Order: sequence, then structure tokens, then C-alpha cells
Amino acid sequence: MRRAARWSVGVVVCLVGVVAGCAGPDLAKKNFPRSTVAAAADLGGGDAPVDGKPVEGEAAFTAENLRVVDPCVLLDDQTLASVGTPAKNRLRDFGHCAHYMKDSAGKELNFNLVLGESASGKSAEGTFKIGGLPASESELDDKTACFIGVITEASPKRAITLQISGPAGPLCEPGRKVMEGVIKNLQAGGQKLALAKGTVAGVDPCAVLDESTITETVGESNARPTTLHACDWSAGGASFSINFKVGPNPDDLADAADSTPVDLGGVKAQKRPSEDRCRLDWAHAPFPPDKEQAEVVSLSYSRYDDKAGDPCAKLEAAAKALIPKLPTG
Repeated sequence: MRRAARWSVGVVVCLVGVVAGCAGPDLAKKNFPRSTVAAAADLGGGDAPVDGKPVEGEAAFTAENLRVVDPCVLLDDQTLASVGTPAKNRLRDFGHCAHYMKDSAGKELNFNLVLGESASGKSAEGTFKIGGLPASESELDDKTACFIGVITEASPKRAITLQISGPAGPLCEPGRKVMEGVIKNLQAGGQKLALAKGTVAGVDPCAVLDESTITETVGESNARPTTLHACDWSAGGASFSINFKVGPNPDDLADAADSTPVDLGGVKAQKRPSEDRCRLDWAHAPFPPDKEQAEVVSLSYSRYDDKAGDPCAKLEAAAKALIPKLPTG
């Protein structure tokens, strides 16, 4: 892969079971390792105070808005028709939509759109703008994938990212066209997801717990957002994460996941312990767009030092502190 700037973004993963027909072994429909993408020169690098202000001052680009926007509505037929023959959108998760279609020559052309991924790093050469937002792109050497990102928020740095894959490209050109349409649709007022009462979709995972709970769980640590719906903390010999996502009800996966039920004070969760790790998952609310799925709260804890304490005991205490702070239907 050609050298690019240091903008570390999360890998887009296909959420198992979100939509029937999730991408199989076909490499054209796989999510490739994410390359690094350049940030805009005026954003600078390093740590910065968290202010949550969108780059261009538009409410459409705030984290609060993007958390509940339907990403698949942004990939509308009009936008996709500019690069080929649209097919059917597939909602993978909050803020994640995939679309597998054909280009004007009848070849596969696949898109993965993610709203609000973490984007940290300094500026680099080759930056430009899409829809008035700082943007950059990179591609695989064999031209089978292109990665485009636009910065939507300066502190913490967040981006809308688009992964384009298919037979040998060029793929960045159609990617830019689609990203322009995505930004235009968002500025015009992106349609919101159909969500149940008490949804966690609008909750900031980095701000939902008190600092005292974080300190008790993992020690003194700064929140590190990975997506709009996931946040990590790490300190000393342990790490802790909160993730709000769309997926199968954890109770339905208990046998396959080899998990055991645990009572968190009126909420039943599925626990998956190991020697140095523990994970808790529970269904918080239904997910109206797909009745086979649910809004799932997923907590995980890993220790790298025995002094960090029992992983599941730490995690269960954090879960009991979190549950009363979540919305209810």
C-alpha cells in the first residue's frame, strides 16, 4: 500500500446476523484492513480538549446528530446511480451501511459507509475537500480498494469514512462521487433511524459513566472514543470498553458463544469469562428495522497484570453502575 498520513481509523466489521446475506468469502465484499488517511492541515495533531464542535460548524456533522442518522438513507439511489446500478442497502450497525452493486460496466462495486469513526493524527500532503469538509484518500497497490474519509469533528477528531472495493479500479473516483452525495444528503437533513423507546443509540458511551466508576473499574484513564457508539479506557494493567451496537439477542447466542447468564440486578446478561478477560452482553431494547435483531450493550474488561483484579467482578460492578444511567422505554 502506498504511504499515507497517520490517521488511525477503526476497521469496519460485518456485524454477524445483522442482515441476512452478510458478505461471505467473496473478497470483493470483504472489509479490507483500513489504510491510513490524512487529516486536514488546520486540524493539527496530538491531544486536544474535547469540545464536540463540528469542523464546519454545521449541526448535521455533530456527534449527537450522527449517532441517530440512518446511514443507509445517505446512500440513496440517486447518489449511487451516478456510478452504476444501485442494488439494496444493508444496515450493518448504528452508523454503518453496506451496499453491493454493479458499476456502469457491470462489474462489482461495493461500498461500506461508517459515520463518526475516530480519526487522530497530523496533517499530510494530498488533502482536499469534499462537500466543504477536509478529506483525503488512499488505496491498495492493486487498486482493488480505496478508502476515503472526511473530517466532521475536530476534538475529538471524527470522520465519515467510505471503503470502496471491487475488481481492479480505479475506485477512488466513484468513491469521491458517492461521498459527495453522502455529505449533500446529510446537509439536507439525514433521515433518522427508526428506534425503540429507550434507545441507547443517542447515548455518548464516553460520557455515560461517572469518573469515579471508571477509576474503580480501570484506574485513572482518559476516554478514547473509537466510534460514535463505542469507547475505551486503559490504565496500568487493564482496559475497559463500552459498545452499543445492533446484533442478535445475546440470550439467543448463549449456546454458540458458550456464555452463562448472570443477574445484574434485574437485567439478565450473558457472561463470557476467561482467565484474564471478561465480557458481558445484554439486549437493551428491540431494533424496529429488523425484528430479528436488538440493541445490544456490550462491556469488556481485560487485565494485563494480576493486580488489576478479577475481570468479571470489575465488569459486573461497572455494568450495575451503567444500567441505571441508560434510557428506559
